[in-house]
Amino acid sequence: MKATIDRFLNSFAYQIMISLATILVWTMGWETYGLPAALGLMFILFVFRKDTMATIPLFLNALFMISHTGWTFADVPFYIYLTPVAIILGMTIHVIRYRVSLFKGAMLPGSLVMLAAVGLSTFNAGETLSVMYGFYAFVGFLYVIVYLFYRNTIQGDHVKYLIRLMFLLGLVISAEVLIFYLRVDDVIYAIENKQINLGWGISNYIATYLILFIPMTFYYAKTTKMPYLWIIVGIFEGIMLLFTVSRGGIIAFAGTFVLCVVYLMVQKKWWHTALHFLSAFGIIALVAWIGKDFFITLYARLANLLLDDTGRIPIWLDAIAKFKEHPLFGNGLFARLDEAGDYRMFHNTILHTAATFGLVGLVALGMQVFVQFKWILQRRTPEAVFLAIALLGAHMHGMVDNIYYMPQFMIVIVIILAVCENAYRKPLALPAQA
Repeated sequence: MKATIDRFLNSFAYQIMISLATILVWTMGWETYGLPAALGLMFILFVFRKDTMATIPLFLNALFMISHTGWTFADVPFYIYLTPVAIILGMTIHVIRYRVSLFKGAMLPGSLVMLAAVGLSTFNAGETLSVMYGFYAFVGFLYVIVYLFYRNTIQGDHVKYLIRLMFLLGLVISAEVLIFYLRVDDVIYAIENKQINLGWGISNYIATYLILFIPMTFYYAKTTKMPYLWIIVGIFEGIMLLFTVSRGGIIAFAGTFVLCVVYLMVQKKWWHTALHFLSAFGIIALVAWIGKDFFITLYARLANLLLDDTGRIPIWLDAIAKFKEHPLFGNGLFARLDEAGDYRMFHNTILHTAATFGLVGLVALGMQVFVQFKWILQRRTPEAVFLAIALLGAHMHGMVDNIYYMPQFMIVIVIILAVCENAYRKPLALPAQA
């Protein structure tokens, strides 16, 4: 019985079932039932399984189940508060039951330096004894806990399992974007006014996830005997990214797309790959011609892709000025506040780190990013290359949007690293996936 359960939890069918359930829950607005169900299953797996890899499909799919977030503070559903409680409680029971040591991990030194940077930045932060300041500091601590937990509880090589999951998540998000536009009364108006909102995320957030997940589709174009089919799927996902109308996301994806295409040509007849892409683009061009009004509107909206400022430059100049004020320790978590006194970020990972945590934070950031790519590229395999391309794309998007330090993206990043570390630390270990 246990062997049957293990095979199912390590199978592609298990991942497909969860992803289909995610689309259904999101489409029907059933997150009141879907999210608690996912949390309940995660909790059970935390408690009764030593290998925690099977919780990750539930964890990541749960991010895309919520179709409505227009709540006031007073009417936030109970299951939203239940989410961190269920996850932390399940992790705690797992650690106690299986006597897990959490003090191993390649990113631990960089994380400790970053936590030190957060503490040292309070010297220049002014008011720090507030509930909100403590909350944001605690969120940063949770990143480290999630990373260390999965780093020390995943058993064996699950890299291909992770790639399958990321591929499915790319399809889930693309399907939700398509459904969103099928539902709106006026697609052209929605594009012109950048109205896309999937509940769990708006334009830039959606684009970041697609940048992370689309390279996995091209991984299958590289490693299977039917590259043409996968290229069509990848281009479809790229078009859905275009319809997020996220200019920063489109620029970052353009870079990752080029890298994917170049790597697809490695060790193959380049003209075969070129022919596949030309054929795929021909099919997409036909679809675009049928819906040309939508694509013309999208083109008009993005025509000034590199020329229109959108207010980023003053924000970046403010970050540089803040860094000059306190270059060593920075100005603290709340270095940038809006007119209402609410927390804001600087839309650039490096400048945000410099302004908030100073040189100490920049050192910590450098340590973390170095370790991420070092471990992901530990092996020169297609899996490693496409994961590295995905991560590079996310970091590229982080140069114009808020990516790093955002919990929904940090969870994906630390899970990728945790899976790779566990797969590569014992090179002769047999793979655990089906």
